Amino acid sequence: MKTRVLQLVLFAALASIEGPLFAHHGAAAYDMSKPVVLKDAVVTEFIWINPTPLIKADYKDEKGNVQHGTMEMGSTVSAQLIGWTRTTLAYGDVVTLYVWQAKTRALVGRFNKVVFADGTTMRDTQTGADDGRRADTDVRQ
Repeated sequence: MKTRVLQLVLFAALASIEGPLFAHHGAAAYDMSKPVVLKDAVVTEFIWINPTPLIKADYKDEKGNVQHGTMEMGSTVSAQLIGWTRTTLAYGDVVTLYVWQAKTRALVGRFNKVVFADGTTMRDTQTGADDGRRADTDVRQ
């Protein structure tokens, strides 16, 4: 009996240590000093998955070359709480995307906000404020 209790205590201790090791990453991989603005970006795919939805879009770089970028959002559940659905973005939508670019300068980033053609703005839950912090208010304008 003592061995079984000891095993359970040891398992619980290891499980509590393991959680932080496998926790979801934050914004450390992204340059949070200022968002990159992708004007007239064309949505090519909006993938509504857990743990984070993905936005794929084509946009033109400063030389006019078409680039293909991928942005991750905060959690799907958090996005739903502020009005996002699997149909918020659709293939072919022309929008302006604000993205915290990867520090490696790869064509990936953390989503900040989107401005739709009608002027409506929707933000991310975790990094949607203009300074990269949480957007707890005015997430949909």
